[in-house]
Amino acid sequence: MIVDFISKLIAPMRSEIAQLENESLEWQKSTDPRKIAWRVLVITIMAGVILSFLEYYGSSGGYKVFTWPLGLFIDDPEGVLKDFFRKGDQAELYRLTYWSLACFTGYFLIPVIIIKLFWKEKVSDYGIQFKGILEHAWVYVAMYIIVMPFVVVVAFTDSFRKTYPFYENAGLSIYDFLGWELVYAIQFFSLEFFFRGFLINGTKHRFGFYAIMFSVVPYCMIHFGKPLPETIGAIIAGIALGSLAIFTRSVLLGFAIHVSVALSMDVICVILTKVDTYAAILR
Repeated sequence: MIVDFISKLIAPMRSEIAQLENESLEWQKSTDPRKIAWRVLVITIMAGVILSFLEYYGSSGGYKVFTWPLGLFIDDPEGVLKDFFRKGDQAELYRLTYWSLACFTGYFLIPVIIIKLFWKEKVSDYGIQFKGILEHAWVYVAMYIIVMPFVVVVAFTDSFRKTYPFYENAGLSIYDFLGWELVYAIQFFSLEFFFRGFLINGTKHRFGFYAIMFSVVPYCMIHFGKPLPETIGAIIAGIALGSLAIFTRSVLLGFAIHVSVALSMDVICVILTKVDTYAAILR
């Protein structure tokens, strides 16, 4: 009975995947195999460039890239940047805001420029659309319920407690917490658009369902340095969220799931940290 229930549950998604495969096969039949698939080539190269840019200049310490342009107008650009990003109670949040905006630029703005300016297409065709969101809201609820037990379990491990929240002062006040979560959400929106919108929708005509797999490898790699369970989980999440994006034709539910899980993780870790602190005081 359970197998039948699960089979019925995923039947619409399997139908969407089958349709995608058929569309890809039809496209390949109608295309001269001697011609270069320029869109796939551009997306692959741009993905490499964007990921490289974010690796070298998009981290929270990448703000130093502003040293040269600031030097054109002020005498001590390094000192100014150090005062802003390294001193004061909010300095860490400023560094993380830089990281989030760098992700927004690389993962969202640059692909949108390519889509609108060079390809003359709609951004909605790449997953930014609200149509059908309410209809598929049950998928969001189901995925959140499935993931949450794992979130609760790993939240009790030292590796996750030391990692989350990224902003160490998130637990100081409600304002610090909400400010951080807003910064975090911008990064997640940008990330979902890039991996589940730009990469998948830009290559699905050539790769069909396997466009999802095309996006999974770099998505897994950006998790290097995080706890191993999260990095391995990124492979599963990449396939699940990619399939969801194909099924709903939108990245917005994937964004909602990502934010909800991250928010839950941060809340649990902050609470556990405070409990440990109070327990230590009472000893």
